[in-house]
Amino acid sequence: MNPEVLASVRDLHVSFGAVEAVRGLSFDVRRGEVLAVVGESGAGKSLTARALLGMPPQQATVTGSVRMEPYELVGAPRSVRAALWGRQLALVPQDALSALSPVHRVADQLAAAVRSVDGVSRKEARARAVAALEEVGIPADRTRAYPHEFSGGMRQRAVIAMALLHSPALVIADEPTTAQDPETQRQLLDLLTHRAEATGTTLVLITHDLPMVREHADRVLVMYAGRLAEEGPVEEVFTSPRAPYTAGLLASAPLQGRGELRNQPRRTRGIRLPSIPGTPPNPTNLPPGCAFAPRCPLADVTRCATAHPEPETHNNRTVACHHWRKLPANSAELFLESV
Repeated sequence: MNPEVLASVRDLHVSFGAVEAVRGLSFDVRRGEVLAVVGESGAGKSLTARALLGMPPQQATVTGSVRMEPYELVGAPRSVRAALWGRQLALVPQDALSALSPVHRVADQLAAAVRSVDGVSRKEARARAVAALEEVGIPADRTRAYPHEFSGGMRQRAVIAMALLHSPALVIADEPTTAQDPETQRQLLDLLTHRAEATGTTLVLITHDLPMVREHADRVLVMYAGRLAEEGPVEEVFTSPRAPYTAGLLASAPLQGRGELRNQPRRTRGIRLPSIPGTPPNPTNLPPGCAFAPRCPLADVTRCATAHPEPETHNNRTVACHHWRKLPANSAELFLESV
């Protein structure tokens, strides 16, 4: 494996019985980067994250390969996966309240995590826990509080501190700012990315927030119906998307709060945002051919309706679309008529 690649995903499938939620996904996670995985609800983003962690849902069947040298996580025994959790792999969940024990003080929970890995004394473990919480902006005199005594933003800071305790190689942040106000979202993402950089940790960010991706990520992977739609450097993808689905996401992204995204139609205050017509397909009843074809303004009844496009890589961009070469420069304008 390329030494610049930390984790390699190849032909990943996650299924529940006859229903495939992730369908043949392949991509790499490079050392030291922030990779954002975006797409509408149901695209398979969180299931992909769980597969990267070696923590798929109990009822799921996972095939393909998730390689993090020298380990293969797909099919690995629980003992191998458990040895990596906290040390090499960690999760920042979207619901910090459910991730923290309600009956133990926050610092005690971090101290227990320190001792479970390093086997140090209780005193040293507690000192390290308090220091980790202070690094994410939680004062020492608050570390003995219970989770319910923290605000939502402080709880999220606590789980960020816990995830980064042992400077893991890879942290998955699954919608880490859900239900936070815009300013708290910005603070938490700034904190997470800065702390990851300081500890040498690679970050995979699962999110719906495209302006946040532009501000914090190096590369972006766009998913639709369990497959890759487009992947590449953030600025290149946002400036000139090659997949119609990516263009639609950019066209419908709100502008307020973090500055304008590129490749968007000119808008006037008070005018509704463009939107992608229709809804994502039900994974139990996927259309034949390209899953995005029923919503795509460029779809045709020959190739798009009958054959799914395979990902093609050109330079540092990957796209899965039969018509990517025909996508106009002002591709976001394709979705204006849906307003």
